[in-house]
Amino acid sequence: MRAQDVMVRDPQTVGPETTVWTALALMRQGDIRHLPVTDDGGTLQGILSNRDFRRVLDFLDPEGRIPHVREIRVSDIMTKTPDIITAHPDTPLVNIAQLMAMRKVGAVPIVDAQHRVIGILTQKDVLRELVRLLAPPPLDLGRPA
Repeated sequence: MRAQDVMVRDPQTVGPETTVWTALALMRQGDIRHLPVTDDGGTLQGILSNRDFRRVLDFLDPEGRIPHVREIRVSDIMTKTPDIITAHPDTPLVNIAQLMAMRKVGAVPIVDAQHRVIGILTQKDVLRELVRLLAPPPLDLGRPA
């Protein structure tokens, strides 16, 4: 089993200059926890996770306010490359799952040879596939024994 067999293809992405408010709205609307950040050519620049929003607190002023909160850009809080684990479509799923567990990451962008985002693989995707592979066939309760 390879990344391309399980990944979400053509995931929602944003640019680094997108405001965090716009990104948050996209994430909430699409029930997305990880949002790849790409340049205009689709090349991976970073990833924004729901955990990255804690970095907005770095903008607090001495009174505990965030003065220009609507001007904060995704690039200000995202996890940037090269600190992101990526994989190629032909990477074995088990290798990606091991990396996700070791590095404690919730998603891995799947990139092509030019580092353009073509998919994303999340813990949820890996777990769903594991359950599918390991679960016994469903019982047929309508048939007499």
